Amino acid sequence: MNLYPFFKRKGYMEKRQERYRIGLIVGNVEDVFSNQVCKGAMDAVEITGDDLFIFPVKYLDRCEIDKKDPKQKYEYQYNVLLSYANSKALDMLLICLSSIGYMSSEERCMEVLNSFDGIPVLLIASDVAGYSCVKYDNVSGFRDGLTYLINVRGCNQIGMLAGTRQNSDARERLDVYKEVLKKNGIPIDEKLIVRGELSEKCKESAEILIANNPNLDAIVCANDAMALAVYDVLALSDRKIGKDICILGFDDIEEAAYMKPPLATVRADASILGYRAVIEAHAILEDCNFSETRKIIVATKFILRESTSGISEQNIASGQENAEDYKKKLQDMIHMNHRMNIVNRDMLMFGNSNVYNYANFLEAFTIANINSCYMYLLSKPSEHHENHTWTLPEAIYLRSYRIGEEVVEIPRSKQRLSIDEIFNNSYLDKERRTYIIIDIYSRELQYGILMCELPYQYFHYLEMVCYQISIAIKIMGLFAVQEKLLVDKEEMVHKLKAENLLLDDISNKDELTGLLNRRGFINSVEKLLAKENNLGAKAVIIYVDLNYLKQINDRYNHEEGDFAIKICALALEETLGESGMIGRIGGDEFVGAKLVSDYGEGENIKRQVKINLQKFSDRMNKPYEVTASVGVYAFEVKEGLLLNSLMEQADDLLYEDKKRKGPFVETGRNGE
Repeated sequence: MNLYPFFKRKGYMEKRQERYRIGLIVGNVEDVFSNQVCKGAMDAVEITGDDLFIFPVKYLDRCEIDKKDPKQKYEYQYNVLLSYANSKALDMLLICLSSIGYMSSEERCMEVLNSFDGIPVLLIASDVAGYSCVKYDNVSGFRDGLTYLINVRGCNQIGMLAGTRQNSDARERLDVYKEVLKKNGIPIDEKLIVRGELSEKCKESAEILIANNPNLDAIVCANDAMALAVYDVLALSDRKIGKDICILGFDDIEEAAYMKPPLATVRADASILGYRAVIEAHAILEDCNFSETRKIIVATKFILRESTSGISEQNIASGQENAEDYKKKLQDMIHMNHRMNIVNRDMLMFGNSNVYNYANFLEAFTIANINSCYMYLLSKPSEHHENHTWTLPEAIYLRSYRIGEEVVEIPRSKQRLSIDEIFNNSYLDKERRTYIIIDIYSRELQYGILMCELPYQYFHYLEMVCYQISIAIKIMGLFAVQEKLLVDKEEMVHKLKAENLLLDDISNKDELTGLLNRRGFINSVEKLLAKENNLGAKAVIIYVDLNYLKQINDRYNHEEGDFAIKICALALEETLGESGMIGRIGGDEFVGAKLVSDYGEGENIKRQVKINLQKFSDRMNKPYEVTASVGVYAFEVKEGLLLNSLMEQADDLLYEDKKRKGPFVETGRNGE
């Protein structure tokens, strides 16, 4: 099936004299929209013969959201790729402005746009005066879907899960919603409109919309990702989608047809946006016509499925094709996981003799179909803190590169390049290429970038690749520091040993509570059981599971959840004392071990854990009670004991105790 007939109609198959360098700025390539835009753009450059450089900058101004999740605390680092994209070596930039700036103000988006002064820009899914753009027709397909809900299904209590005010597509779709309702004599009720993040993370917004409007007979969503969240919320109720309440999405993502029930949506193929954007960019560059602005509208179409029709359509052939498709994806995933495990192993094999041997690094970084990659590093790590402007240095260093099987480490005297030379230097492959730019960072430190040909089917592994590269580069830096210390005076050698001990201690500790982590606990207890003078001694294993952590996280916030975990840790320390060993081995799971004088002490310990929990909970004056389920298993220390078996015995007893746990108690206290 030819999805892109436009290109051939315009006659662009003719031979050109020049290969252009086109930059594409997108959000997170693991998100549906950005992923599909990249796919379309990559398909287009295969025909135009241009080089494509993809900059996955993620999203602007998300610090307040991301820092609530420790795993996303440093997501802002990806934004530095905007600085790399601001290069005169690129002939044109394609920017998904409303996507990367969906949390930003209009002023902030314009500030980013204006920063690319002197570089031709074409916008994708955004419409700004003075700029050419390729965007969706947000009206026709969405209007048809709403009209179907009203005229065919008789819906008149239609809620909308709208996107953010900053996103132009979301604004247009909200306008269509209001226009269609007014046209059909349905009053606009602002209570039926709830804004949320344009992703599956809008679950809280979906809950608010549904809880505040019990008479809803339909929900329309700004995109399909938001509809996924609505499905999750409704799954907890007795309302059947398509029968009791209709759901309409927008985008027609791959999963839409296979959801239960299949999601009615508006087909808006983001890959066509990416494709048409490249075609238009190429045409503009060929014509050298930068003064005339062009606006390309990509058509949309209402796709009727069971979530609005209420009629089940069984398509066995489609199901079989879907099964085969997912089977292929699963095989690719297994292969990629295996490949990344090998990469991880090889990278961690770097020893002192390999310090700053970047060729060894690229030899380890071998993934099928990555034909070339280039490692550009800063002269030294550069700090970048959230909400601070980061300035790209004037020069960067091409440490090593790989084309096919050949890995080349460039002489140090020839490594220094200007930023513009990243995309145009004599070391680049002479053939047409599509590169993705991977940011290399660790916490607040920027190290540089890796520019590589990552096959489209591996885009969902981009973050994993980013993390592994960053870890390896950081390890190489640590080895360099270690070598320097080893040649220093004896005082410096002692300092290194102390730092290594500290690192070892940290690797055994849980960062949140200061207790041992799983590794540290197992090592410590196995040493305890292996001591000859402990043979024949009595001991206990204590398994503790914090009750209702999810409710605390959901109703208060994750900071309160962390606080509850810390209270549990304090109660265990108070109970077991200095002679006990305690570890946090999961989100809400703790385990302890202690030598005792009598087996009966196990029940006393169990009781005392709960008493201390109550004491600390009362003392902290929180609006909820912190409780836990406890299992204590007593045993005699002897040869051949398996710690895992002992922990399983304690876990079984914990399970019995959990059956007797009381309800989640909210105290009504105001907190500290």
